[in-house]
Amino acid sequence: MDPLDEMLDLAFTLTNSSFKYYDKAAKKAKMLEVKALLTVIAESETNLLIKLRHMMITGIVDELEELKKADDRDELPDETPFDPSRAKSDPRIYVCNKTLKKEIRGYTFFLTLAARANTTLVSRLFEYLAHLKMRQIKRIRRICSTF
Repeated sequence: MDPLDEMLDLAFTLTNSSFKYYDKAAKKAKMLEVKALLTVIAESETNLLIKLRHMMITGIVDELEELKKADDRDELPDETPFDPSRAKSDPRIYVCNKTLKKEIRGYTFFLTLAARANTTLVSRLFEYLAHLKMRQIKRIRRICSTF
């Protein structure tokens, strides 16, 4: 099996696991705002799954071109938690902080894989996936800043 295919399979498996986590949590959530937040994040993971499936079929040339044009390639995610004083009393803040941590771990994991990759192509793939996680983190920050 091609190393790129193996890495795409790994990324698909990890993303699918995240989707299931958020989807299950959304279905269990009682508070409407929390349910909506988790649903939006689960949908983002679905979009990533669709992108990954597309890359598995067509390759990653388009995605690498997109990465080259990205303005935020050198940007680091903002790890600042949302209102820690309310995290224990407000389920929305708790979910936002937990989700933020989970996505930052995903971002860091993909960057670590990029640094350890045996080929430039595989490295670029993981840089692209980290870029997508960065966009997800920004989306979470936008949504959660309204609470």
